[in-house]
Amino acid sequence: MREKIKSVAKPQYIVSAIAIGGIAFAATNFSNPLLFQNTENFVLFAQEEIKLEQGVQVSSGDLGANEEIDIQKDAIINGNLFADKITLDKNTVINGNVSFNKLKLHKEAQILGTQTKPVQLPIAVLPDIPDFQIGTQDFKFTGENNTLSAGSYSNITLEKQSRLTLTGGIYNLNKLELRENSTLIFNAATTLNIQFKLRGKDRISILPGLNVKPDDLKINYLGIRPKHEKEDKEDDDEEIESEMDDKEKKEHKDRKIGRPIVFGQNSFLNFKLLAPKASVHIEKETTLRGRILARKIKIGKDGILSKEEAFVKESDPAKIVTDPGGNRLFANEIIVLFSDSVTDAEIEQILGILGARITGIMEQPKIYKFEVNTATITALLSAIEEIKSKPFVIEAVPNFIGNR
Repeated sequence: MREKIKSVAKPQYIVSAIAIGGIAFAATNFSNPLLFQNTENFVLFAQEEIKLEQGVQVSSGDLGANEEIDIQKDAIINGNLFADKITLDKNTVINGNVSFNKLKLHKEAQILGTQTKPVQLPIAVLPDIPDFQIGTQDFKFTGENNTLSAGSYSNITLEKQSRLTLTGGIYNLNKLELRENSTLIFNAATTLNIQFKLRGKDRISILPGLNVKPDDLKINYLGIRPKHEKEDKEDDDEEIESEMDDKEKKEHKDRKIGRPIVFGQNSFLNFKLLAPKASVHIEKETTLRGRILARKIKIGKDGILSKEEAFVKESDPAKIVTDPGGNRLFANEIIVLFSDSVTDAEIEQILGILGARITGIMEQPKIYKFEVNTATITALLSAIEEIKSKPFVIEAVPNFIGNR
């Protein structure tokens, strides 16, 4: 028999707005059945477990795992949770429903929707990766003016501060490696079938081109070395092995599970990633628009996740300051209105110049919220003036929250 657990009445958690002239983002709640035939509603789904580290925010999309979801403190989840076991740490807020068989709830965590026990297992089952054949040609890309058409290749590497544009179609690869500060752009619907290795270093970007959606890039990942291929040592083998316990190391050697996928910190990712036999680790302060469906998933501290194109990260109240006119604002946030013709490369200029991070996007009109490393009004206004000097910027203002 299914038991409904009535939640204690609490005030609705309000997601902070990005606003210019009254334009704002709002939280969205989903109401879903307990057993899913597909994973369309999920921003993250794991065959085994999901772990979110401190301060992770989910702007839209549900979380599901057939075994466990573990959410550490100070997280904000605007979606529903489905798992056999769910753990919620201090100051975590779930702005949605929670379905489980076992729940460990910190006394200072909040579930604002309905709690349902039990939940039928499995929640969902991930599809297998379709068969594909990789090629033999390797490429290492440097500089910014690189293009690669669809086809079968072996190893693709984007060197530091390089840029590669994919023209669309199906790409069959053995490895895809993105070095620090590199950028991968897909200009049309694209599928990457990857045999053995997918690795992104720190501050990488995987971006849609104009009129392309974030999940128009579909990545199918096996993580298993081709049979009879020589086992050359990878430059990150020690790091990757630290992602696995002894049992997983043995299973990987026996070709039962895939090589873990790791994306570094301060990155901006746009894709739908399917890795049913591999774990995925996204390091701290990284933003994902799209979906991840994998064996295990770990999201690092202060990550931002959104299934939808538009998203917003909750602002930090500790950063509120008051200007001489009595206006209250966030000392580290800038709201920017771009021209409709702005390109991802031009927006990346803002990130590079200011060391900024995208923490919110509205597509029409094209409004972005940037988090910058400023702590005073003087430094913030200086950063804003630098942004406003760009021809593709219509307006840039502090993120005001009202008068004192």
